[in-house]
Amino acid sequence: MAFSINAPSISSGYSSQTSSSQSLEKLSSGSRINHAGDDAAGLAISSRLSAQLGGFDAATRNAGNAISSIQVADGALNSLTKNIGRIQELTLQSANGSLNDQDRQALQAEAEQLVDESSRILEKTNFNGKELLTSDEDSTVQLENAGTEITIKGKDLAAEFKSLGFEDIDISSQAGATSALSVLDKTSEAVSSRASELGAVSNRIESTIESIASDKVNTAEAKSRISDADFAKVATELAASLIREKADIAVQAQANGQRSNVLRLLQP
Repeated sequence: MAFSINAPSISSGYSSQTSSSQSLEKLSSGSRINHAGDDAAGLAISSRLSAQLGGFDAATRNAGNAISSIQVADGALNSLTKNIGRIQELTLQSANGSLNDQDRQALQAEAEQLVDESSRILEKTNFNGKELLTSDEDSTVQLENAGTEITIKGKDLAAEFKSLGFEDIDISSQAGATSALSVLDKTSEAVSSRASELGAVSNRIESTIESIASDKVNTAEAKSRISDADFAKVATELAASLIREKADIAVQAQANGQRSNVLRLLQP
């Protein structure tokens, strides 16, 4: 006499085990989509959103570096403003008719030191090796997408100072001091103009960073809704699968026991 195996029970048990494995994988990874078969369209969208999030991070770093370079330039411009202000004070003193030549020589000595220091600031100020005050070359801040960028206009402030005659200031005479006042006014105006330009660009970049941060949050939320596992739902599915597995095992054990009893009865 032939006995058939309870195939439906075995099939049901395999299905329950597969469901349990899938649930465990989702819980361990935290992702609803671990294979293309889980949700092919969702996986494609999630991958694009992940790449977009990486672009946001890169854009934020680029913008942050640009702001840092502007801050370095702004610090140098502040130092130049202080130096020019001090030279103007010395020049006004030298222009006073009550001073003698020896007094003006002392004022000229200090002015020369300040001019030299200002020239050093103009020549040496840089960020990551890129000169900030001696180049007319524009620099760009690459944002999250190709073609989206912010341009920081270059300006050779050192050349402008030289053309104005800043390096040749001579306040050792009353006439020289009077002439120097005009030069100092123009150089001071050039510094203020450059500071205003950089300040405007810095404000725009900071606004862009805030916008990128907002876009990143929204994109991350969208990706999460698509790809992240619903832990409550998956845990419930896992519990149900484990219960079915135990039930299948119990049914199979009972069927095996019944088959053994029949075989014993048929033995001579």
